[in-house]
Amino acid sequence: MSDSVVIEPLGNGPAESQPLPPGVTAEVVREALARVLEADELRPSPQLSNILRFVVEATLDGRQDAIKGYTIAVEALGRDPSFDPQADPIVRVEATRLRRALERYYAGAGAGDDIEIMVPRGSYVPQFRSRREGAGVAPGLAPTLTPGADDIPADAPAATPAADRWRPRWPLIALFALLILAVAAGGVMEALDPLGWRALIAAPEPHPVERANRLGIPMVEVRTFEATGTPTPANASGPPEFDPRALEVRVRDALARFDLVDVLATPDARPAQDCGNAAASSAFSLGGLVENHEDGSVSVLLRLSDVCDGTIVWSREFESLKRGDPTGTEVALVRDIMSAIAEPYGIIQARARARTAAGGGVNAAGPYGCVLLAYGYWRSYAPAEHATARECLERALAADDTFALGHALLAELYLDEMRTGAPAGAPTPALNRALTEAEQAVELAPTSAYARRVLMDVHFFRGERGQAISAGDAAIELNPYDVDVIADVGGRLIAFGDIERGEALLASAHSTAPGAPPWVDYHRVIAAYLRSDVAAASAAADHLMGEGYAPGLLARALAGKLSGEDDAARADLRRLVLLAPAWGTDTDAMIARFFPDPTIAKRVRTDLASLGLPAEAAAR
Repeated sequence: MSDSVVIEPLGNGPAESQPLPPGVTAEVVREALARVLEADELRPSPQLSNILRFVVEATLDGRQDAIKGYTIAVEALGRDPSFDPQADPIVRVEATRLRRALERYYAGAGAGDDIEIMVPRGSYVPQFRSRREGAGVAPGLAPTLTPGADDIPADAPAATPAADRWRPRWPLIALFALLILAVAAGGVMEALDPLGWRALIAAPEPHPVERANRLGIPMVEVRTFEATGTPTPANASGPPEFDPRALEVRVRDALARFDLVDVLATPDARPAQDCGNAAASSAFSLGGLVENHEDGSVSVLLRLSDVCDGTIVWSREFESLKRGDPTGTEVALVRDIMSAIAEPYGIIQARARARTAAGGGVNAAGPYGCVLLAYGYWRSYAPAEHATARECLERALAADDTFALGHALLAELYLDEMRTGAPAGAPTPALNRALTEAEQAVELAPTSAYARRVLMDVHFFRGERGQAISAGDAAIELNPYDVDVIADVGGRLIAFGDIERGEALLASAHSTAPGAPPWVDYHRVIAAYLRSDVAAASAAADHLMGEGYAPGLLARALAGKLSGEDDAARADLRRLVLLAPAWGTDTDAMIARFFPDPTIAKRVRTDLASLGLPAEAAAR
């Protein structure tokens, strides 16, 4: 394998282009880039892929001097032009993760690639090294430019030349030899005393269940579902019996798709519960009984028990289920079950919240306490509760940056600084901070429907239609049982102008969970308003009785305008401006964020102006 050759720039200007060695062309580098982008190490991460694609193409185009933290943030990550690389470290963080992803790729799936793409530490400008024997680096394509002030400190040590990096170092070899001897000695020790000495020498790896316990997320075990009733003869005609095992597996699978519960693979995996400790996870056990009747119908009885005190906290019987379409029946049934127990307003979270309050409060509940604070704010929308929840999550993430749910919740809280007028936590634009957190949540938990839903919300309020719809579709695919996700995606589609599909999703969610949070009623009001359905808009608006939810006041004002109740609508607008002053000072921008479809925005702008919002906002 050949050594890399680094072309250093003269002075502060860009390096002059040099001819490529034989066989290495820009097209060859682009083919190498395409292979990396399709690899498992980068494909699940759009932000890492965007950064790598940007820096490689910029280098191939001879624009190495444009590769700075600011341009990467704006051109590759979609940040606003107001992005401040000194205040927001997202580029440095993502560059570090990109380097690790490239190292993993070339150590595994890309080990046989002819061209290696490297992003050296201390710079964002990539280098391209030919890995064939006798071949050199693509010299015109591998400059190491002096990074700007937004990239690394001015007094950072210079990068080690590639030839020196590959030169053997005898002290390291000696250290490596000692390490091998230590490993061999450990093997002998294990043979002689597999339990005693080994336990003293090395601490055990943390078990995943112990990690879940430290986060404090409630745990659920699904017991074996039993069957009863009159068995159907093997030679009988008609639909087959309802399989309790199939329902049990589907319920366990559905629960595992929700971020607010940790589902045990088997009941035996549950750790010992410290029921007197508020910081320990709440634990629940779900059992089921399936009864097949002679008339071809099915009944399903479910019971959820609190593992700590043994009490039944929820029980429900689903009767008169039909066996004709067992899969369809199971999906609808499981969605009803999840709405009752797994959603943020379901029985598991309510019980865990009560236990936490009785056992020392959210401050003793670890990261899960921050989760409870966030959802507590979304029940009241009190500004003080927003600040408390935000600060709690920021502290939790400073201690453990891998807390994916924490990143997603924090992104939503940052969004509320814009959409509900909650107090700002930093001078950086809320949408920029929200995007950073949402992308980090998706990166850490790519199978999380909630993280995708939050990313959809961020893209929606940034006016990025395609990215928002893509994230929403991914969220539903990841968890088709989450009625909150279904309702939120439906509401965003309505605001984008796809009213028919959006209302279908919204109606499906509302029929499953009629007691949904206020933002679902907000979407229902907007849908009825856009259809000019006075009765439906007024009925949905009646559910938005709180005075602290800014979007609810907006929806009530529009419903009031539709029904001719202008005085009540003006009163709602006055309260809206008090909560979220941007509606009075920057009306056009707020309308564009909430209603990205131009036709819908024009109608809303006209109606709000007729009710007294700044006239200049309606004159355009």
